Amino acid sequence: MKYASPIIIIAFIFTILSCNKNKNNHKLSLEKEGRQIENFDQFNKRFHSDSVFQISRVDFPIEGTHVSGFEHYDWTKKNWEFQIVPVSEQNKIDEYQHSLIKSDTLIIEKFWIENSGFQVERKFKIIDGKWFLIYYNDISL
Repeated sequence: MKYASPIIIIAFIFTILSCNKNKNNHKLSLEKEGRQIENFDQFNKRFHSDSVFQISRVDFPIEGTHVSGFEHYDWTKKNWEFQIVPVSEQNKIDEYQHSLIKSDTLIIEKFWIENSGFQVERKFKIIDGKWFLIYYNDISL
């Protein structure tokens, strides 16, 4: 009985070290397979400042539409409008309402003005370890 406590402590330490080793091995195997997930903050900055990069990271044909008055069309590479406003944790424009839902693989951001007919929604998703814009709805009635 007097040796039970040290044995339990040693077993506990061994278990913790084994878990950490498995975590590190998993990370290394993901990096070796080229499946390391791109950092969203770095992607977000580049996506909204580099037009060539932006077009390469819009998953055309993209879901969502552009509606402005009587003008209505689906997004294509030919009619795409360069987006300069990065995804943000906080709303920086007082007149707009803002919501942001983030997970490791999906980001959904919405802007709207109550009872105005104005709404913008965009969704970014991880595809093969890289972030892509998969949905962009731009409505201004």
